[in-house]
Amino acid sequence: MPLTWVAVTALAAACSPAVAPSTLAALAKVESGFDPLAIGVNGGRGQQIHPTTRDDAVATASQLLAAGRNIDLGLAQINSGNLAQLGLTIERAFDACANLEASGRVLLAAYSAAPARSGGLAVLQALSVYNTGRTDRGFRNGYVAKVTAAAAALPDLPIAAAPPPPATPAWDVFGQAGRRVDPSFVFTAAPGDAP
Repeated sequence: MPLTWVAVTALAAACSPAVAPSTLAALAKVESGFDPLAIGVNGGRGQQIHPTTRDDAVATASQLLAAGRNIDLGLAQINSGNLAQLGLTIERAFDACANLEASGRVLLAAYSAAPARSGGLAVLQALSVYNTGRTDRGFRNGYVAKVTAAAAALPDLPIAAAPPPPATPAWDVFGQAGRRVDPSFVFTAAPGDAP
């Protein structure tokens, strides 16, 4: 059963606080229609399967993988080829929080490597990479436009800001060297704007 926009946005804020909740929610809307049990079957005509229980989702995904199919799993449709790299099992891919956390990591990595370096264009390039693995293909196939349209169509909700991380003590040189995440990871381009 699909989740609500409110639930997905709240989960995104809690499970992947380094990414704007509206970005992850719009992505989840396009990827699964907010269904944490969705299975996308890639190749051929493709299809999306919507099991009604987590056990059915795990069994169906396991059968598809055993048959050699390439599939996308859960709320943000994590590709089966990326499960091990993201530290997910089939079972955990159907956990909405774990799925959003993993998708947030994929987006942040793509955002950090985006040619635009920061801001709205970098977000759009990261979305393209999320869908196709390349910064340009997601524009050409319409994926980026779908996600930006979903972001524009979904209501703005006041989301409580995640608490700031605890301050790193001055003596903790390894903590001081930690990479900071760019807080501008939000949509800034209006739907239809050319990147």
